[in-house]
Amino acid sequence: MPVPWPIEIPPYLFDHHSEGRCLLPAVEALIILAGAVKKFFPQVNLGHQGQARFPRFLVVPPETRRLEILVDLEPGEDGRCTAKLLTQVRSKSGGIGRYLNHAQVDFIPLSAGEAPSPEDEAVRPSIPEMILSPSSIYQELIPFGPAFQNIVGPAALSRTGAWADLSGGGGPADEALLGSPFPLDAAFHLACLWGQRFSDTVPFPTGFEKRIIYRKTEKGVPYLGRIIPVSVASSPLLFDVLIFDQSHNLCEEVKGLQMQDVSQGRLKPSSWLKAL
Repeated sequence: MPVPWPIEIPPYLFDHHSEGRCLLPAVEALIILAGAVKKFFPQVNLGHQGQARFPRFLVVPPETRRLEILVDLEPGEDGRCTAKLLTQVRSKSGGIGRYLNHAQVDFIPLSAGEAPSPEDEAVRPSIPEMILSPSSIYQELIPFGPAFQNIVGPAALSRTGAWADLSGGGGPADEALLGSPFPLDAAFHLACLWGQRFSDTVPFPTGFEKRIIYRKTEKGVPYLGRIIPVSVASSPLLFDVLIFDQSHNLCEEVKGLQMQDVSQGRLKPSSWLKAL
């Protein structure tokens, strides 16, 4: 049964916007769900996540400082817990309402065989097809506000993937549960740039199959992000994501990141960016 879980909306979240609307970032939704799981089921492992889905944007109205949401938690016998972030809408008559699902994820035990990717995965590609500066990215291609401008070095794009220096960010996000959300959010930006360059879409993250946090990322710390196309012939585009520290230690990885156009074609890549 869903339970009320009101959340505070700090000002920095309004830097995450598209088409004139503030949208709760997927990485923030994961932190909210992790907090609810920790409160009610503290024995659940938060650093291993699976079957994440972000089926519907949660729009934050202007000037909002507190948002009334609900969480639904379903513990499993094997130590997992499925968590959903919901809102409720009622009929115009004020009668029976329905729940809208904005995010859901399974928190699952880490398998004994799980191990980080080898350090050589952190080697940068030698000949990218295109290099984009952070200023061009955030002025023209992903026009978020300062708190979510965390690709901080040139982004190198090729058909085999993309690389960039990332920042742990500086916004007052909760980093205690899952680490700083900003490097992973910036890695999603890399996947969006790849989609704009090579698939002629402006894709947003709509889910992933697995995420493992080996070392929590920290705000204010530099990282290296890599995205690897896995299946990109049709929508959704699928990528793997790797985030390394400056010593090439893998901090976290995401398998099967789903990226797709959710604007029904309203958002278009800049013509100069698209591959011939």
